[in-house]
Amino acid sequence: MRWEPTACQAGDMVRVRLGSVYHYGIFVSEDEVIQFGLPPTAENRAAEGEVKVLATDIDVFACGCIVETACLDRSEQRRRIPPSETVARARARLGEGGYNLIHNNCEHFVNECVFGESRCTQEEDVRSRWLNRPICDVYVARIPEVVSAEGIYPEKRRAEIESIVSEDLRRNARFLWQLLGVAAQHSFHVSLQEAGLKRRLGGKWVSDKFYFALRAQNGLAVAVVSNAAVSLRLNEAPQRGSRRILREPRMPVEVKGKNSAAVKYFWVENGALTLMGNKFFE
Repeated sequence: MRWEPTACQAGDMVRVRLGSVYHYGIFVSEDEVIQFGLPPTAENRAAEGEVKVLATDIDVFACGCIVETACLDRSEQRRRIPPSETVARARARLGEGGYNLIHNNCEHFVNECVFGESRCTQEEDVRSRWLNRPICDVYVARIPEVVSAEGIYPEKRRAEIESIVSEDLRRNARFLWQLLGVAAQHSFHVSLQEAGLKRRLGGKWVSDKFYFALRAQNGLAVAVVSNAAVSLRLNEAPQRGSRRILREPRMPVEVKGKNSAAVKYFWVENGALTLMGNKFFE
């Protein structure tokens, strides 16, 4: 389907762009455009319960904007309801209410009249962007005084960790890897054995199931897992065991190549997870 500013025929789907949204109607004539509610301008603002299917002339529908007509492809032409029946369907619904901005709006209305199915491309676009938004989960835990080397996978990573000379750094590395296992299981329902872990030539460990970043600082371990490439910066070092960082996160999470990210923060203690907060980064 293409939208072009061409001449309208009775039964055509028409629309006008008002800011970032479109308002849709069924064209009958210059004096009759049937639509679910008036164009959403400041002058026409109304509560959802007050919005009805109504008819206006083309000038009221257009609000001074360019009117575009739906140019259907062959498949859509075969599926569409005949124009005369489309007009009859639209007129039969005059005065109908039940408007809902997300689930029953002007675009749902015109699609029902033309194709017999309720759908809204604007709603579908928002849903698609929401479902495909980058998600990050941040896991924070206090590093214990003693951390066992058991259960660290893969063996190559365990050997790397055990070769660390500094006892403190070795303990931190052990615990970070264990925390990564908790994060992988909770966020992606996979164990580290199932995560496809491998070591790149530069020494960086990666997973083919998710992206991750690890940091240890001031007695705290932080593991970030995401469905997009991530990085973690600890610009302001949190105090040992402090949960204030979770109420007002001071650990900027960057999701590379994305415009925004939904971030959840978990406190991990004694095997239990507590959702401490969430934040949406633009």
